[in-house]
Formats: sequence, structure tokens, C-alpha cells
Amino acid sequence: MSEAESLLPAVSRAADRVCHLMWLLMRQEPEVMALAEEHHSLGFPHYLTSRMGVIPSSHWADEVFIAPPSLIEHLLPRCEALDPPGYVDLSLRAAGQALRRISPDAETGGLQQIADAVEAQGELVVGWTNWPRSGDRYRDAVRDAMLVREDRAHGHYQAAAQEGLTPLQLLVLTQIWRGRDVGMISKGFRWGDDEVALAQEYLRERELLNADGSITDSGRVLRDGIEGSTNRFAGRYLGKLGEERLRDLAAELDQLGSI
Repeated sequence: MSEAESLLPAVSRAADRVCHLMWLLMRQEPEVMALAEEHHSLGFPHYLTSRMGVIPSSHWADEVFIAPPSLIEHLLPRCEALDPPGYVDLSLRAAGQALRRISPDAETGGLQQIADAVEAQGELVVGWTNWPRSGDRYRDAVRDAMLVREDRAHGHYQAAAQEGLTPLQLLVLTQIWRGRDVGMISKGFRWGDDEVALAQEYLRERELLNADGSITDSGRVLRDGIEGSTNRFAGRYLGKLGEERLRDLAAELDQLGSI
């Protein structure tokens, strides 16, 4: 295994942990909570606007794969009222303040180097690439994490599409592949029960799921393959940094991945 391949889990983990400082999905940092409460944007309005505000709001429904387009369209007026570019700026500032409080000694230079090496594909990734850094290393670490995470997500959905899966079908298969409750898709991501049932039926027809809803051997092979393709896509630019620098990055990324 090359240095780039061995570093990929640490890159993904660090980007995820830093992004979740801002999103209010897995953790609720007081700096970000105060922002959302002040703007009455708790929940999906905050998540969508802080993530998608780097591109025109008319394109959001085409770029948010984890939630149904109907939800995006329903929430769009509320999100637009927040002034999306301005809200992104405020969200990055708040999440950066949280990172400074939690890990004042965090090394962020490696994450910046990785973000600078990304070969942007997809509108959302390009939007984050074009979003300027502020000069505050904590705030900019959140910006860089968003870029790295969105790049991986772009490759992930591309790999699924090449296997004939829609985003929802991928989400259903992934929940089962990870041993998680499919019911969380309706509760957490607001997909309709009928939509989830249709996705399950499609996966059964392709013999990726058994009649009882468990994953088949073919389903596991296909989902493993998507993960492999995603990793190859996400790691395509790491080689630019050189083997020696990649070895040095491991400790920095592990620190960010543990916040």
C-alpha cells in the first residue's frame, strides 16, 4: 500500500470531524448554535445554507443528494432569506471559533495542502475551491475540510451512478451495508416511506438485497467496489504532495480527526 492510500482514512476522518463542527448534525458547538439561534435557522436551513451557499441557490436541488429535492425546494425561501454567501461566511467564522476553543494547538497546514491539491470537479466542489480563505487558520481549516469532503462525496456519487444507482438507492444500500436501520433514512433525511420502499424494491430486483432486506453477496461486492472507486477518486491528487510530506501529514490529520 502506498503512502497516499494509507493516508486516505485519516484524510476522510479529519475532514468529517472538522465539517461537523459547522453542520449541527452530530455535534452542537455553542458558537454555531448561537449563530443558528440568532438567525432562526436551526435544522436543515442551517445545514443546507452553510454547505450550499457557495453556489447559486437555484442549483441546490441538483447538488444535495442526501435529501429529497422536494425538501430542498420547500426550504429554499427560508434559506435564501439568510443571504447564503453571507451565511456561509458567518458559519465558517463560528465553526473556526469552535475549533480554536476545542483544539487551539491544532495543526492545519496539512489540511490546507491537501485542499490546494484537489482537482475540482462538480459545481459544489468548484464553489468551495473558489471560496477565498480569510487568513484565520482555524476558520480556513473548516473551509478546507469542506472542500476535501465535498470532493470525496462527488466521487462517491459518480461511482454509484456508474453502477446504475440513484443517490437514494445508494443511501439505502449503504445503510444496510453498514448494518444500520433503513428507517433512519425517512426520519433523518426526510425521504418518504414510499420512496425508500421503491429503492429497496429496485435493489431486490437487481439481487443486491435479499427478500428479507439483508444485503446479498452481490450487493456487498458492488458496495465494496463503490467504496474502492471513491477512495481512488479521493486519493488521485495526494501523490502531488510527495511520499515524505504524506508521512509527516499523518500525525496532523490524526489530531484533527480526534477533535
